Parts: sequence; structure tokens; C-alpha cells
Amino acid sequence: MSDATTTTAGPASRAGGPPDAPDGRLQRVLRRFAHALVGHPKLVVAAWAVLIAACTPLATGLTDVLTDQGASKVVPGTSSARADARIKESFPHRSEREVVVVVQGTDVRTPQVRGLLADLDTRIAGLRRDGEVERSSSAFTVYRDTTAGFLTGVRERVRERATTEAARRAAVDAEVRRGAIPTALAGPAEEAAAADDDAAVTAVAARFARQTDWSAFPLDVPKELVDRLVAPDGRAALASVSYTDKAGSDPDVEWLRDTARTLSERAGAGVEVHVTGELALIHDTYEKAESDNALMESVAYVIIFVVLLFFFRALVPAVLTLAVVGLSMNVSQAALNLLGREVTLTQFTVTIMQFVMLGAGVDYSMLLSSRYRQERLAGRGPKEAAVHATVHAGESMVLAAVAVVLAFGATLLSPVDWIPPLGYGGLLGIPIVLAAALTLTPCLLALLGDRFFALGRSPLADLERHGAMARHLRRTAEFARRRRAAIVVLFLVATVPFALLVSGNRSTSDPVALSPATDSRAGYETVADTWGDAAVLPTIVTGRAADGVLDDGRPTPGGLAAVARLTETLAATDGVASVDSLSHPFGSRWSADRLTAAGTGVTEDYASPDGALRFVVALKDDPYSEAAARTVQRLDTVLARDGAAVGTLNLGGATQVDLQYGAALRSSFWRMVLLVSLGVFVMLVITLRSLLVPVRLIATIMLSNVLAIGLTVLIFACWRGEAIIDDLPIFLTVLMMGLGMDYEIFLVTRVRDLIRSGLDQDEATMEAVVDTGRVINAAGLVMAGSLGTMALSSTLMLREYGAGLGLAVLLDATVIRMLFVPASLMLLRKYNWWLPPLPGRRRRTAAPSAGG
Repeated sequence: MSDATTTTAGPASRAGGPPDAPDGRLQRVLRRFAHALVGHPKLVVAAWAVLIAACTPLATGLTDVLTDQGASKVVPGTSSARADARIKESFPHRSEREVVVVVQGTDVRTPQVRGLLADLDTRIAGLRRDGEVERSSSAFTVYRDTTAGFLTGVRERVRERATTEAARRAAVDAEVRRGAIPTALAGPAEEAAAADDDAAVTAVAARFARQTDWSAFPLDVPKELVDRLVAPDGRAALASVSYTDKAGSDPDVEWLRDTARTLSERAGAGVEVHVTGELALIHDTYEKAESDNALMESVAYVIIFVVLLFFFRALVPAVLTLAVVGLSMNVSQAALNLLGREVTLTQFTVTIMQFVMLGAGVDYSMLLSSRYRQERLAGRGPKEAAVHATVHAGESMVLAAVAVVLAFGATLLSPVDWIPPLGYGGLLGIPIVLAAALTLTPCLLALLGDRFFALGRSPLADLERHGAMARHLRRTAEFARRRRAAIVVLFLVATVPFALLVSGNRSTSDPVALSPATDSRAGYETVADTWGDAAVLPTIVTGRAADGVLDDGRPTPGGLAAVARLTETLAATDGVASVDSLSHPFGSRWSADRLTAAGTGVTEDYASPDGALRFVVALKDDPYSEAAARTVQRLDTVLARDGAAVGTLNLGGATQVDLQYGAALRSSFWRMVLLVSLGVFVMLVITLRSLLVPVRLIATIMLSNVLAIGLTVLIFACWRGEAIIDDLPIFLTVLMMGLGMDYEIFLVTRVRDLIRSGLDQDEATMEAVVDTGRVINAAGLVMAGSLGTMALSSTLMLREYGAGLGLAVLLDATVIRMLFVPASLMLLRKYNWWLPPLPGRRRRTAAPSAGG
């Protein structure tokens, strides 16, 4: 397409149009930068090609530095954090690194299931020897260890009296006749008497436990203990596996799951296994999120490509725009790989980064190439048009990107380690995609000229000012002018019910409610249905015992009495179903003699050799309900009053973590919003030379957020009956403080330039709505399409993020930007650009200055 065909009157050259506005400071910097770019476009493109090639190996290895366990919601410095640390130190086998294998069947007491549990324990024994597993337990290990303890006693007695094999057999037979050894154990007892060591005795006990019907077991095994591991109706059984730190931050849950499934297939039809627990739930959630990424990305690219085709009315710019963003993702993934060696990153880090980069990067390229088209229509040559586009669109891009970086940077201030990994992706990705859009796109425009818009239908026509969209925008701008006060009041009033809805909704950090339909969730539901929620998500009281309560991990008489009193007080608290402790190992009082007879297998869950105590409190209500929260607050009061006699105790567990996490989120939310708002305010005051425009811009973002979060609550909580993740308001608000700036900055900077050119506030605002409306609407569709595809995820967190961000962007780019913002600009008129005179500087008040 020749220059002659593109020099028709455009926005800046049409009759009566305003002349070019003077450059501001940032624009002058961008002008020098743009001239350097278009002077050496091939060099810039080559440099990017080398960079992308160098980054590819690092980008492909990104998954190696991601963790499945960067999602703890325990707030440092709280009672739940102290309780969590104590459990890890003194009761590691009962920490969050405990994974539970759930076996289901019509009857799990059959020889086949006994064999399954025995074989599973044998497979896990290798991990115990390697130090990756602290211990494993199941009904099989309980019966085996009980048998091994009994046979060890027989072996010691017999060997004291007999030295030959024949004499030992005779001694065993004598004990069988006296009834000291059950008849069923006569053979194993003879084998144990002849065994060389304890390991051989344990092997004998394992064979016996595997072969013997547990319902008719010849030894006394605490029924309460067995009932915690085998359902009374015989339809489910549990086996726990406690991983050590040697297994790494991401223990191989899949190996355990595959092993259990292989063994279940041997056990015959009707036997199913699931692997659950906090480790497994988080692992499965991340795995599911990763597998969803391909679908979400594909849908996002299709939506964006279609929008770009309609926007440019040409194939080449749509392809090149996506290529620029896609290649910049390669660089950002390499940067994440390097960062991931120093900080915790998760799959969600990558997911958030990809979709934010995709939306923002395409927006940036659209703004720049759209402005290039306008400059060509104004009569400038390709290189000059590329420079002007970089100067004017680049200013909006830089300001918007800085706002996004400030927003993502604020997430690093979160008091818990769940939020920062989400921020790292944007913190790295946005500057990289901005650099790509601000360098590659102008160079491609300089190299290709109008061929950048090839394979299209009149792509260099004045699409912004002619056609149905332009007519609609003019009518909208005129309506905003005539009804400015009513529009502002209507939007503010409409926000009130949504604000009340959001403030009155109870959110949650429940890992089960927020997890997708996975094997671990199925296992959890089986455990909860059979043994109650507390079996997986209990409330824990733990801490160092007071002097005189324990002696080398065993209770003193006075200590046991003190523990019993506190246990009974906790159990009597309203909302508590039962309490397990050293004195009440299964919810009911045990005597000191019975505890001694039971051995360490029972007491080690409640008293540790290093002098710590553990109480397990089962609540009557759902651990994440308001009723459970009130119960935990009552327990806090009881411990403050009566706990000191037993030890320095801290309250932790699922409900307490949820309460303290929610409180930390609320307090950090306002700190983060304040910091981001302050940073954005200062940046815009310096750049736009105005006080009210930045304030109104931030308030407008808040308005969009309230509406979007309210709509998300309506969709998920009120309509679908699903939990609302408690991170949603903070993540959505902070992120939109950055992403939502793009469109208003683009609109307001255009208004400012038109005012500098001589138009009054109303004229400049209406012209700016028409000039920028098409690209803002298209950019909004791109951003909403990119972020909104997260709503396709099977993970509730990503679904809510996607829906909330998609709605916020759509609202922001359409009715907010096209109605509320113009109406408020025209309502405030000259006060939009008011700024107190700075010392030593004179200011013009008739129109906004050059800015920056």
C-alpha cells in the first residue's frame, strides 16, 4: 500500500483538528529512544532473536524449579505457626507431611486387603531405610507390632531358660499348655524363640498378622486404635505415611499412589485406593492446574486472535502481535527459572504470569500499532509514524506497566507464603513483555511499513473515526456530557449493594473446598464421611510440657492428672466433640497402667521424648464454618486460663490457621492497597501534572473491583453454592490496581494532549472517547479473554480469579471507561488538572502542562 493511499485526513490533520501537542519529559525520552530503534531495526530484531535462543534451554527447564508445596497459609508469628513448628519438631509423623492411603471395599478385613496393607508396608520399608519416610502405620502394622512385642517377650523368656533348639521348643510348648501363649501363636512363638535378632521376630509377626483374621485375633489390640484405622462397618481402612525432609519439598506422592493402585488390582475387584492428606491435596491441585493450562492457553489464543483480526481487519498484524508476546514469554520463563532457584515458585506462578503477559502484552502492541495507523492516516511516513506511535502510545504503556509492577510488587509484602509466588510472575513478566512491545513492535513497523497490515480488508482506513463503532462512541460521549452528574451518582449508588454483598460474604481457605475433583479429594471425602472432618483437619493444641509433667517422654503421676484435667476441660467446651491426649488417647480416660501396657505405640502421638505434648481436638462443626471459629475462640480462652499448669501450649490446626490467615489478609490487604495507590498516585501526579485525575483513577479502579468481586460472589457463592477463596479480594484488587490502569491512562493522556492542543475539557473528552474507544474496547476484550479463560480451570481458585479479573476488565474497558470516566472528567472540568504551584516553578493553570 503506497503512502499516497494513506495520507487522507486523520485525527490530527483533518480540517479544524488540533495541532500536535508539545512533548512531556517522558515523551521526550521515548522520542530519543524511538529514533534509536527505527534507526537500527534489524539490529534490535537480531538481538531479540539471540536472547530468545539463549533463553530457550532455561525456559524449557522451568518446571524443575517449581514446587507443589509453596502454599502454606500458616501466618508467621501466630499461635498456629508456633504449633505447626512444634509438631514438625516433636511429632513429625503427625505434621502436614503425613499422607493417608485410603482403601475402600465391601469388606477391607479380607485376606486380600490384609495382604495389600502388608505389601504396601513392605514397599514403603525401602523409603524408611533411605530416610525419606519417618514411619508408616496401618491396621496391619498395629497387629504386626502387637504380635512382634508379644513374641519378643516370649523369645527373651525362653532364651533365659533354654540354650538348645529342642529346649526352646519345649519351653514354648509348656507356655502354650499353661495358656501364657495362645494356641494360634504356638508356631510363631517357636520361630521367634529360634530367631537370631529382632528383625527376624518382626518378620515372623508380619506373616502372622497377614494370615490371621483380625476379627478373631488371639492378642489384645486396643479396639479404639483399630477403629481409627478400620471403619466399624469394614468398608474402609487407612494407612498413613509420614515423609521426612529428606524426601524434599515435593515427596513422590505419585509413586505412593501408583504402588497402592497396583497392589489394589492384585487384591481383586471391588477394592479401590486413594491417597489424601494436605501434601496430596496440594500436589493434585497443582497437577490439575498444570494440565488445565494447555486448554486455557488454547482458548485464550483463539479469543485473542479473533479479536485482533476484527480489530486490525488484517492477518499479519494479528500474527505478529501474538508472536511478539509469545516470544517474550520464552524470556520470562527463563528469568523465572533463575529466580526459582532462590525463592519459592509454584505452577500458579507460571499460570498467572502467562495470562497476565498475554493480556497486557497484546494490549501494549495493539495500542502502539493502532497509534501507528493513526499517524499514517495523518500523513506521516512509516518511520516517522513509528516514532510518533512509540512516543504517544509508549507513554501510556510505560505508565500502565509501572502500575502493574507496583501491584505485583505489593504481593511480596504478604505475611504468608501463598501470595508472593503469585506475584513473582507478573513482577518479571510485565517488564519483559513491555520491553518486547516497546522495541520489537516499532522495529517491525519500521522494517515492514504498511506491509505490517498486510492480508486484510482496508486495514489502514480510519477505523477509529468512521463506521458503526465510531457513531456509537460519539453517542455515548454525548450522553455522558448531557447526563454527567446523573451517571456519576448512578454508578456510586449501584456500587453500594455490591460492597455490602462482598463485606457480608464469608470466604475460606479450605483446601478441600477449593481443590478440584481429584483422587486426594475423593480420599478425603471418604475419610470425612467415615471418621469425620477432624480425622484430616483437626484442631491441635501443642507445646512444651511444664516441669514435672513428663519424665523422658513418659508422664509422671501428677503430670498425667494435670493433662487429664485440661483434656476434660477442653472436651467440655461448647462445640467440641472429643479430645485425644496422653491421658485420653482415644477420647476416653486411660489409667497409667493401661498406658504403660499399651507401650509407646499409643503414647508417642501425644508425648514426645523431647518433652512436648499434643492434644487433638475434634470439633462438632465443619472446621471452616463460623461455628467452628467461635469454638476455637472459646478454646483459646480455656488455654489462656488453664493451660499453663500443663505447659506452654499453642492452639493450631485447620480452623485456627484459617482465622489467623484471614486476619492477616485483611490487615495486609489495606497495607498493600495503600502502598500501590501511593506509588501510582505519585507516578501519575508527576506525569500528568494533576492531583484529582490520579485520585479519581484509583477510585475508579476500586469501583470496578467492588462490582467485579460482587458479581463473582453472586455467581460462585449465591448461584453455584461454592466457597469463595479468601485471597480473591486482595488478589483481584491489587492486580487490577495495575492492569486496570491501562485503559484510563490511555484515555486520560489523550484528553490531556487534546487540551494542550487547544480544546476545552468537554470537547477533548468527547474526542478522546472516540479516538481511543475502539482500541480500549478491543484491548479490554483481549485482556478479559486472556484472564477470563482461567475460569475454565478445574481448580476453583483459578476459576474465581479468572471470572473476577475477566469481569473487572470488561466493566473497566466498557461502561466504566466509556461512561463513568468521561462523565466524571466533564463534571470536574478544569479541576481535573489542578496542581498547587511548586516552589521555584511557575505553572499554567489554563491547561495541563507537558507532564513528567
